[in-house]
Amino acid sequence: MDEPTHNLIITQGDITLLPLKDGALVNPSNTGMILGGGVSGAIARRGGPYMQQTLHMKRSRLKNNRLEPGKAVDTEPGQLNCKRIIHVSIVGAKKINDRLISNAILNAYDLADELELSQLAFPAVGCGPAGFPLSRFLNIFWKITGEELPRLKNVTDVYLCMYDDDEFAAAGEFADENAERMPDAIKLEISESGFSAGVFG
Repeated sequence: MDEPTHNLIITQGDITLLPLKDGALVNPSNTGMILGGGVSGAIARRGGPYMQQTLHMKRSRLKNNRLEPGKAVDTEPGQLNCKRIIHVSIVGAKKINDRLISNAILNAYDLADELELSQLAFPAVGCGPAGFPLSRFLNIFWKITGEELPRLKNVTDVYLCMYDDDEFAAAGEFADENAERMPDAIKLEISESGFSAGVFG
């Protein structure tokens, strides 16, 4: 059996604190690219005073001055410990459904690989303030990651960062029940005590 060439790490904590020296974190955004609550709020607090201005400048170069639902763009990370932030548009779509979440995840993977990044960290995209069910997100994320990650040329390490105890417990239970759905090319790790020590290597 070939050794795994990619890693999926399920961990817990504030995604903006992950040290992604050669990677990006995914920000579930709105079509107007306004930093609000959830992950966006944490980016606004920790990224520095110019984060919103950076997003306004990026939005001004987009068609119709908005980020179309499911699409992804990247920006500078400000003071965050990562190379880029990948913003995926969720809030503002007419309906937050499986297709929208799928497109957002796929586009984040494609953009990270295009940017030649080796690390990518996802929160529970569409859950929380947007209200998408966590169980459905996990199923979509699992399927797409299993299919897409092994084909990527640059992205090797993916982090699924769950914010609180309940999310982390649900993700860990899902991973245990669905481990056989993940291809051999992907090594699965669940960090029981929050951020994995391997993340900080």
